[in-house]
Amino acid sequence: MGAEQGEQWTKYLLPLPHEIAVEGQITCHPGAVVLRARQGAGVVEQRALAELRQLLNEQDASAATDTSFEIILGIVDANGQLEGERVDIERLQELPNKEQAYLIQPRGDNGLLLAALGERGVYYAARTLYQLLESNIAPDKITIPLARVVDWPDIDERGLWNFPNEAEWIPWLASVKLNYGKMANTALAIVERDKPNSAVIDVDLMEKARQQAFNYVPYILHLNFLHDCGLFKAYPELAGKGDGALTGRYFAHKHGSQHRAPCASQPKLTEIITEWMHSIASQGANDISCWLSERPGQCGCTDCTAVGQFVLESRAFVAAWRQVQQHYPDLQIRMFLSTTTAERDYRVIAELPEEVKIERACATSMEQVLHRPRDLAANPLLDHYAAAGRWIATYDVPIGAYGKVDTPEFKVPERSAHRIKDYVGQLVRRRYSGAYGMLAWGTLAKEINGFNIEALAEWSWNLNGRTEEEFAVAWAVRQGYADPEKVGRWAELMGPVEFDVYDSDFPVCYSWGKAVDMVRNKQRPYLGEGMFRYYLDGEDFARKRAICATALQLAEELQEVDLANETCVVDSYVELARCVFLIAEQVATVDLGAPENQVALQEMLTELEHAGAENVAMIEQWRGNLGPEPWHYRVQDAIAATRTTVEEIVRFIRECHIY
Repeated sequence: MGAEQGEQWTKYLLPLPHEIAVEGQITCHPGAVVLRARQGAGVVEQRALAELRQLLNEQDASAATDTSFEIILGIVDANGQLEGERVDIERLQELPNKEQAYLIQPRGDNGLLLAALGERGVYYAARTLYQLLESNIAPDKITIPLARVVDWPDIDERGLWNFPNEAEWIPWLASVKLNYGKMANTALAIVERDKPNSAVIDVDLMEKARQQAFNYVPYILHLNFLHDCGLFKAYPELAGKGDGALTGRYFAHKHGSQHRAPCASQPKLTEIITEWMHSIASQGANDISCWLSERPGQCGCTDCTAVGQFVLESRAFVAAWRQVQQHYPDLQIRMFLSTTTAERDYRVIAELPEEVKIERACATSMEQVLHRPRDLAANPLLDHYAAAGRWIATYDVPIGAYGKVDTPEFKVPERSAHRIKDYVGQLVRRRYSGAYGMLAWGTLAKEINGFNIEALAEWSWNLNGRTEEEFAVAWAVRQGYADPEKVGRWAELMGPVEFDVYDSDFPVCYSWGKAVDMVRNKQRPYLGEGMFRYYLDGEDFARKRAICATALQLAEELQEVDLANETCVVDSYVELARCVFLIAEQVATVDLGAPENQVALQEMLTELEHAGAENVAMIEQWRGNLGPEPWHYRVQDAIAATRTTVEEIVRFIRECHIY
């Protein structure tokens, strides 16, 4: 088979396998294809078989009369055999994340073998074949590639923090080999004094997810949120002592009550956590995420201050886990460190048993190292442990249009494969074991974030397989675009620009009034810093807008309104940043009383007002195309932030500097 034809087959695949060669293809009637699993197949293997059978509309392989092509799937035995056929088990055993690795090999010209060391690998082999077949099947004809594949993931766990409609999303996420999600339906029962404590988890969905090689993990809530389940009402003595135990509010939450960390030195807290863990494990969970207090706080009692809040909280979780393991020895836990502080992390990690997984989130600011052309991410402590083989995960993959995971304040469009690949690539090089993105809202999440989520699936599985443009082409093929190559060119143009726009102190520069304060305080703006982080010289604004103009032409040729609207939103943010920069520079550096400077400043204000109005109009146009109002409040927040920024800058200058 020619290289061009083999390359066309790979465009149906997402993520791209590490090693794939198509040696030929056969065409036959779908009824001529027999699918079977090994003797004694487990539930995950059976699910893989069922999905392929559903695609081929085959209910019972034994009922087929004309069998010209046979597909066998399953776990290889200790001798490297699958249903009597030899498999290169030695190769599988040497691969990274080998329990998820798989191979596909032809059986002459009339069959395929899908083999792995474990059930999850079998499922992934079946998903690869499924993707190859689904675009090449008709009621009376199917074309099957004689593919030879060896494949494995670069990162052990890949997925999302929040996602809506779990029953619908998990099959989609699993179909592109994402394998992790937080169980949003975990609920801790209200605590009552001197009564046993319990939790409720979504057992049915957890079991269905397992069949699709997906880890749907229940959790125990941040310990400074336990007032939500009545802990301090039932046991007031467990409330952290003093104002130091108040842990404030999350960065993106400008309003609302503060939370209080517990008095973590008291054995009663461990007892309650033990009961929650036991309840969760008794419902079939084999993995629990344990959340330390979310933000800095310290109970003021002498026992707690002697050791430290987070050390004591982690000790309570580990002690509870050890007790529950006596009844459920296979139970695993993962420790979710405080999101906005690294306080005593060194002690927490040093004390944790090595088999406890470690999770981190909202650490972008703490890990950001300024560097050109793109910033680096580094955490010397966690990176040290990851390099030594410790299981470390982060939730900070930037799948949304925000500068950092802890600032998910705006709901605006972003498709930047470049931004996802850059961040995931750093995680792979830092030897992290888990890479997750965080969604802050559910409405139209797949339509808005689906591209970036599948980019996460692509590069967390196979970092070095595709360029950003090649990924976008494969994504467009699978989405059914009329001209995938042109979609790829659009994505190649817009990806770096969107990276620049949304990684430049966005949205904080607008939502928290930083742009306004810069002008009001006559603070000179610096290109390459803050909201101008990726604007490197005065001509960079025009260069980015020229790229947007080219991309917009492509989108219009494609007649893809959503791509065109996204391009316009991004372009309007570039122009808005340009206008803010010019005004801030003018206010900080010139004699504003000079007549010529008064005229120039008036012209700049007019441009700023026009840029703000254009940005608002483009956001409204983009969101209106997706669906009618009412829109999510984070769309309205984006609009309000632009309006407020423009209005406050204009008002300040006209009141104070225009004579």
